[in-house]
Amino acid sequence: MAALTSSRNTPEMSDFGRMQIYPVEANTTVYLGSMVALNANGNAVPAASAAGLRLVGRAERLYQGMPGQDAVNMPSAAIPGTNLPAGAAGAISVICARGIFLYAVNDGSIVQPQVGMLCFAVDDNSVSLSDGAGATAVSAESHTFPAAGGAQIVSVGHENISKAVVTSSPAGTTYVEGKDYVVDYQAGLIMLAPSGGAIAAAATVLVSYNWGAPARSVAGTIINLDSSGQVWVDFWHQSALAA
Repeated sequence: MAALTSSRNTPEMSDFGRMQIYPVEANTTVYLGSMVALNANGNAVPAASAAGLRLVGRAERLYQGMPGQDAVNMPSAAIPGTNLPAGAAGAISVICARGIFLYAVNDGSIVQPQVGMLCFAVDDNSVSLSDGAGATAVSAESHTFPAAGGAQIVSVGHENISKAVVTSSPAGTTYVEGKDYVVDYQAGLIMLAPSGGAIAAAATVLVSYNWGAPARSVAGTIINLDSSGQVWVDFWHQSALAA
């Protein structure tokens, strides 16, 4: 389509596009309230510990189904409003909502210092700080921070790292993430805390971590912790890994 040469009445999706309808993958059940992802076919599936999924939010209801009815796309179920068997890809659809929803932490990896970071889907009801990478383990790799006055950042040379631990050099003191340093896991960067940390400028440290291609898909940004031990996940704000 050619560029405009006059004004256009451009349609707007209501409610910021929060609610969307997606076809359900063949032989798949999507439970209401679960985290929903789109697979490579663009069909809705339960979120899982897998790369390449695109998380689209929470399952709200079966399209044209009864209230409270899960999206059961199995040959044993019927397409809503008909007597025809479900089961084929796209035979039924599910309505999903983006927003900020409460889900479980799968492995205890998310505590207060991780608020504001990305989390990754482990299954349709839980998330983790880890993207599931870790095919290669690096132990006690030496890195030196810049001199005072420079940006206190070092790169480990790999993106998509996990399980980063920083110790003194020589080893003896294990520093505290979020207090002494922070980690950009997607970019593979170690940064000194703005103030109050135990690591000085120009210090040499030993960094241990895992790296590898992501094995999980981004769920969203960690907005806050809940007293139940679960976390609030913002499905609006995701990295390019989820695009």
